[in-house]
Amino acid sequence: MTDVLIDWEKAGNVLASGGQIIGQIGIAGLSAVVRIPVPGTRGLAIELGPRGWTPRGGTTSRLFVQDIAGSRVLRLDYGFNQATNAVEFHWNQKGTFAEFGIANHTPAGPGGAALGRGLAWFRWGGRIMLIAAAAADIYSIIVSDQPWRQVAIVAGGWAGAWLGCESVGAIGAVAGTFAEPGGGTAVGGIAGCFVGSIGGYWAGKTLVVAAMSPRADTPRASVQIFRGLPPGAALERGTGPSCSFLASGCSPSVAVYKS
Repeated sequence: MTDVLIDWEKAGNVLASGGQIIGQIGIAGLSAVVRIPVPGTRGLAIELGPRGWTPRGGTTSRLFVQDIAGSRVLRLDYGFNQATNAVEFHWNQKGTFAEFGIANHTPAGPGGAALGRGLAWFRWGGRIMLIAAAAADIYSIIVSDQPWRQVAIVAGGWAGAWLGCESVGAIGAVAGTFAEPGGGTAVGGIAGCFVGSIGGYWAGKTLVVAAMSPRADTPRASVQIFRGLPPGAALERGTGPSCSFLASGCSPSVAVYKS
């Protein structure tokens, strides 16, 4: 007798795990696109792109701690610093001195320079990571025999990742500001978002899978090729005589029953 059990919970977990390993790595790229709030700064958030007015040739800044309109901003800029007459990484600000104590044209130092170079890469590298994560989850939906269930699992993962990025990122930004306003703010916030997005993605998928999984006493569907019904099973639908591939003179029957 050949049994093929359709275990929806197991199928969902396998598919989730198949995309989850890759997706959990790539989902950390959210820290390159999400506004990471900095509590206690009257609406400022960490971002890797500008808001509001930008020069015609594009911005030379690598990091922005800014409000939603871009009118209050602390920027990590690379270019000529009129205060030192040198081309270097330095801070420029508008309306944020009270929060960070950093004046215009303040040299960023070696740590700020390393941060600026790293963020220049991560601004685009993080987006590539997100594309890889999205591709893995889309593939898990395409190959799933329960695509709408998998859509819900994936959506739960991404929602959890976004929430984790913002919440843990905010905690990291506060801790980083305490250590070093400006550079520490960015490092703490982005690192927190990185960790929070991975944990949130896993938690979101896990919660959705748990919510959609059948209870232990829920009957499971079974597809069988059989000689006859198992004891106590109720036939729901089937065709042809009851036999197996090994029996001569008849065709196999495929039936679905509740066990």
